[in-house]
Amino acid sequence: MHNNFVQYLLDVIILLSAAVCMVVVCWQINVSTVLGYFIAGALIGCFEVISSPEIMKGFAEFGVVFLLFIIGLELTFERLMAMRIHVFGFGSLQVIITILVIWCLAYTLGILGISNIDLKKAMVIGGGLALSSTAMVLQVLQEQGSQATQVGRLSIAVLLLQDFAVVPLIVLLQLLGGNSEGSLISALMDSLIKALIALVVIFTVSILMRYLFSIIARMGSNEMFIATTLLIVLGASYITHKFGLSMALGAFVAGLLVAETEYRLLVEQSILPFKDLLLGLFFMTVGMFIDIKLLLYKLHIVILLSVSLIALKAFIIYILCRFFGFKNAPSIQAGLLLAQGGELAFILFRDALNLGVLQDETANILMILITVTMAFTPLLYVLGDWIVNLLNGKKIMLDDEAVAIDTKDLHNHVIMIGFGRVGHMVTKMLAVEHLSYIIIDIQAQIVKEGKEEGFPVYLGDATRPEILKSVGIERAQTIVISIKNEVTIKKIVSLVAVNFPHVNIIIRLSDLSNMEVYSNLGVNKIVPETCEIGLQLGAAALSLSGISEGGVTSLKSRVRKNNYSVYSILSDDKGE
Repeated sequence: MHNNFVQYLLDVIILLSAAVCMVVVCWQINVSTVLGYFIAGALIGCFEVISSPEIMKGFAEFGVVFLLFIIGLELTFERLMAMRIHVFGFGSLQVIITILVIWCLAYTLGILGISNIDLKKAMVIGGGLALSSTAMVLQVLQEQGSQATQVGRLSIAVLLLQDFAVVPLIVLLQLLGGNSEGSLISALMDSLIKALIALVVIFTVSILMRYLFSIIARMGSNEMFIATTLLIVLGASYITHKFGLSMALGAFVAGLLVAETEYRLLVEQSILPFKDLLLGLFFMTVGMFIDIKLLLYKLHIVILLSVSLIALKAFIIYILCRFFGFKNAPSIQAGLLLAQGGELAFILFRDALNLGVLQDETANILMILITVTMAFTPLLYVLGDWIVNLLNGKKIMLDDEAVAIDTKDLHNHVIMIGFGRVGHMVTKMLAVEHLSYIIIDIQAQIVKEGKEEGFPVYLGDATRPEILKSVGIERAQTIVISIKNEVTIKKIVSLVAVNFPHVNIIIRLSDLSNMEVYSNLGVNKIVPETCEIGLQLGAAALSLSGISEGGVTSLKSRVRKNNYSVYSILSDDKGE
């Protein structure tokens, strides 16, 4: 027992050492860290330095569980509704069409040098290769600051649907790999009943979840919050596993339920280190089981399939973009960005291998194919960006109709007027919560620099109704005015309040001397610079003087509610 533990400990040390070294090297040469995990795993597998790869592989399963939990956690009802057309419309069509095309090609022509691909194998291959890499695409978008651009918004919507689609694909795979002699319909009904029972059990337990989280939050114990989150994730996974379903399905459903509570952000922060570490271990184990000899022997087939897959998926996405009204340049860029294989396909192909649906050689070549295409994601983004610049030239100001086409997919978004230092901070906060936004600024240099940084910023005068309409003011939820010119602020506020009364208006002022005037005009929220700076400085002084964080936060909230009047708070305290 002791010797086994020491050997497992040595295996973990080897894995962590290889991961740290390769990730550092990849960071130094500006290559994705995900590829670092793959390369580290491949080297370990090639030299066979791990004595218990199957145990490490089983441990890495938790990485997939946490990944699906995080995906469910991000799928809030409001976010899905805001992106419903492109999530359920565009995304569904992309997955279905790609599956059918690859299914037909694999079944009729044969791939991988194998001619005997039956319907089951073709379906699994089509389902796996239809998915794109959430990890790679989001990382590239984040590095380039392009999450809020039209291509970024569309990519995120498609990835959300793909992440959601992997759950029924896993269930379908279990049906395809089943040994029951009954019909597919009866097997499907049996799985559906089991799934419903498992979901009812999870939903019933989740009723107590909000109450449990509220108690833990009042305790102020970070350790207990982490432990409770782990209990929910692993408990939901165990329930679905006991009903013969995927553990990932249970984690995904648990994420969906937690996403509708007010503790979503705290849960996400507490689980993120576990997800990142274990998901990195998952990528390493995938690399460990890649057959390097097979890769070298089938190199010509891998190259051919990689180019074919990228070209096919890029073409399908391009056609769909044009069908949904996107212009030529962003359609090409979106097609190239989403043309690779995805990490969730590793789960499908590995399970298909375990269930006997795919053979070893076929599954290994498919996983090599995904790894190779994922490696080209940054290059594909650069290629797409170059094509966009080539087609659009150096223009920073588009006509109103062109801007309207660029922003037609926006719903319940935020319109930012002014893109100085304050505007940058606001958009970064919006990006953290994955909220859509669009920026208007009247200074050409600011717009040029913003576009070079990847922000969706346009040159225009926000006092013109046609400019506001071109960025979807009718569909917007909030407009934030971060400029200092009060004459311009009053013009914009009056225009929005009269013509678009449903839109919330937030402005910045130097102080609260004209607060009543702006409130009468229709402003919902006023942020006074001097008062807010004084409030933050006072809060910092109190915190360093030993006042608890909760007490400081409470005081700041009371000051804001009383329009930054500390004297009224003092009077209220004396009265009490």
